[in-house]
Amino acid sequence: MNKKDKIKLISISGVILVITIVFCFLINIRNEFVQYLDTQYPEQSFKVGFTKIDIIYGNYYAKVNCLTDGTHFGISKQFNTKDIHTDYVQVKGTAQYNSKIKSIFDGNDIQKDIVDVIGGGKTPYENSGSYETISIRLISDTDQVADVKKVLNIFKEKNINVDRLSFTYEKDKNVYELSLSSNDYNLTEKEIELKFKKIK
Repeated sequence: MNKKDKIKLISISGVILVITIVFCFLINIRNEFVQYLDTQYPEQSFKVGFTKIDIIYGNYYAKVNCLTDGTHFGISKQFNTKDIHTDYVQVKGTAQYNSKIKSIFDGNDIQKDIVDVIGGGKTPYENSGSYETISIRLISDTDQVADVKKVLNIFKEKNINVDRLSFTYEKDKNVYELSLSSNDYNLTEKEIELKFKKIK
């Protein structure tokens, strides 16, 4: 074997060694993630993906799927710390709030006029009927004022409390928004109409 081939072989061996060391290191980080989740949430079962490196934010991270409740979330660890961070509780809570608020419209005739509903509240999820925010997007081809009044009546009947309730819709290439709260459930349709603002 000549000198050139020896240098090439050493270089290839060096690259393979570095890749192996990095791979083993990332496996160890993944094991830390698994152990953390098992300790924090012993009643749940998780599948942790392969650990990746984020050079920009200076952390190791992986995607996780909770096999118990189907929540998909992220887990991470900074380069210079032993602390592990996960948004499992937040993601799960958001899904629960969204599911609950959407179910309120199941079987109601207004459901056909609603494009999307998003709800958010305290973390972890509290099944109390209280929300910090609820955002409702309405279709353009409907009477939005009448729809808002119907939603307010439904929320009042179901004892839904919300700090910020927003409605949006698009019409004639413009976007309109209405911001309310639980204190506005008794507004008349005329009062609702006056509160809508063109934001785009």
